[in-house]
Amino acid sequence: MSAKTLSILAAVFLALVGTFLAGMWTTYKVWWPWQKVAEVQTAWRSFRATGLFLQEDTYARRKKDVPDERHVVHDAGAIAPGYWVINRFDGPTKTYRLDLLDEAGTVVNTRPIDYSRIKEGGNPGEFAHIATMLPDGSVLVVWDDAPGMARLDACGDPVWARTDQIYHHSIERGVDGYWTWQSAIWNGGEDQRMIRFDAETGEILESIDLIDDVIAKSPASRLAMVIPEDYKFDRTTKYGDRADLFHPNDLEELMPEMAAAFPQFAAGDLLVSNRNIDQLAVIDRKTGAVKWAQYGPWQHQHDADFQPDGTITVFSNNTDRFRSSIIQVDPKTGRTRDLFGGTGLSFDSFIMGKHQHLENGNWMITSTMQGRVMEVTPEGRIVREYNNILDDSYNTLVLYSEHLDPGYLTTVPECAK
Repeated sequence: MSAKTLSILAAVFLALVGTFLAGMWTTYKVWWPWQKVAEVQTAWRSFRATGLFLQEDTYARRKKDVPDERHVVHDAGAIAPGYWVINRFDGPTKTYRLDLLDEAGTVVNTRPIDYSRIKEGGNPGEFAHIATMLPDGSVLVVWDDAPGMARLDACGDPVWARTDQIYHHSIERGVDGYWTWQSAIWNGGEDQRMIRFDAETGEILESIDLIDDVIAKSPASRLAMVIPEDYKFDRTTKYGDRADLFHPNDLEELMPEMAAAFPQFAAGDLLVSNRNIDQLAVIDRKTGAVKWAQYGPWQHQHDADFQPDGTITVFSNNTDRFRSSIIQVDPKTGRTRDLFGGTGLSFDSFIMGKHQHLENGNWMITSTMQGRVMEVTPEGRIVREYNNILDDSYNTLVLYSEHLDPGYLTTVPECAK
């Protein structure tokens, strides 16, 4: 073989190796053109399944035992009276909507959750994670992946809006105002604050920095948050640049009427969920001290709630286990149990999800990735359910839902447009 031929073969080989390495690097960094190839593949898969070009994980096939109807009451005598609020992804329009349903499943109000209405040039289909309803029928919304928090009226127009920071994952009522997480860059970064805001105006009333006001306060708090002594925080990194240490996804104040059930805590203490370390913790908002922390058996959990009996319940996503659960923990003893273990109740949301304990003893469970909401008895019997029907085979996401007791609404919202 001639030297010229060897040179050509070597050049071809090096070119192939270079192309392979470039492809591996762009895949690792999620850079163009690999990103575009992945987007095309995702779009094609969704089109083959549904006839629509949808983003990955916005639709899921309904299981065989799930009704093909949007709303079904299985036992009218066993359901909790009141309204359901459904924050959902609308597949045909690729936008997010909020529906208010009565006990029969009739939609008495619907409105868009349209990011472009609060930020000029914003994406109308921006991911709207949480939308919770106030007594006057307006809703508080956070968008997670884009800067924004707003209060929207019955038509979906802003009463007020903030687009200065990322507000994410959770909106929970406190004694004076509401709580959510705030971050300068992205909801998974190291720069995280617990904020309390005025629902009437959007004004920030209180801010507690997770690094400065909690972790840095004491070696015990640093240890509880699984931070080595010499770790250097970076508040400037964006998603993908560094590991997502905490991924905080819930924040709830211990209300005075429930405080007696938790003698080890005090009214005003804050219950937080840090998904990426499988941690629930209770923090003294005055001192920043971590009063209690436990890691599992919940896994990649969401929506931790104080309960009147002195326990804490949490939606355990159980990522990659194909079956989620609601786990109860007694913070006094650390004992845990699966509330619906052995009942046959099955739901699966590998991310997101919500649960709510109702006045009649039932539970409202939002299985986000299945696009399904269920009201179940303590024995795990489904008495009412909602499916965000896309077509004969698929549901699309239900990001958040809540039950409103009779008398909560001062007026049933109506859009006059």
